[in-house]
Amino acid sequence: MTLWATFREPISSRLAAIAPDYGVTIAAGPRFGIGGAFERHIRLPYTLPSSQLTEAVRRLTQAQLALSQGATGAHDPAPVA
Repeated sequence: MTLWATFREPISSRLAAIAPDYGVTIAAGPRFGIGGAFERHIRLPYTLPSSQLTEAVRRLTQAQLALSQGATGAHDPAPVA
């Protein structure tokens, strides 16, 4: 029910932080390990219709490109109650 994507660089935490700016919410790889494990990976559930998955991947690609160009993101996480 999930797919793991692997990156050349350890960017999953930064990608997870900027992805909401592109309309996508993902969990960074280290969330599924300890001691910084999986920083080169993101876990992608694929239970949505294919059209939505295609759009999500397109948006994640935009977010990754923005990171590679130095973007840090403008997303403000929801306050913890």
